[in-house]
Amino acid sequence: MDTADRDAQRLPIAQWSAAKRLRKLGYELFLEHQPDVTWREFAKYGAIPGTQVLAVTLTLEDGREMVCSLVVGMSQEAFSAESDIGVDDPDAESGYRYLLEIPESLADSLDEFIPLLDHQLDQLVEAAPRLLRELRAGTPKA
Repeated sequence: MDTADRDAQRLPIAQWSAAKRLRKLGYELFLEHQPDVTWREFAKYGAIPGTQVLAVTLTLEDGREMVCSLVVGMSQEAFSAESDIGVDDPDAESGYRYLLEIPESLADSLDEFIPLLDHQLDQLVEAAPRLLRELRAGTPKA
């Protein structure tokens, strides 16, 4: 196997690892808040070729859903990642409110991209427990 073949394996492995971390986050939050919170995970290819969305959704006791998502992309120019945490909000104009938005970050190489992906996941994993507790406690909107 040459270097290009090994590099071709690294991106799906990094995506699998990211999905695994999100799955662990969802399950841990479910365990902490059960039976009032349920969860599910999903991974789907985005509307734009070369993108994939990895996410966990936590359904609160009032039916609202908090979504923790990571969008991974690749193009001829760069690898990209952007993340957010949002919740259904009937008072918001779009019916959805972002609690955390991590802007798109770009990397020219896979060696630069994998740590960037891990950094965005670190931010999601750190913020999600606090944001879920605030939502459940009825803390005023951000």
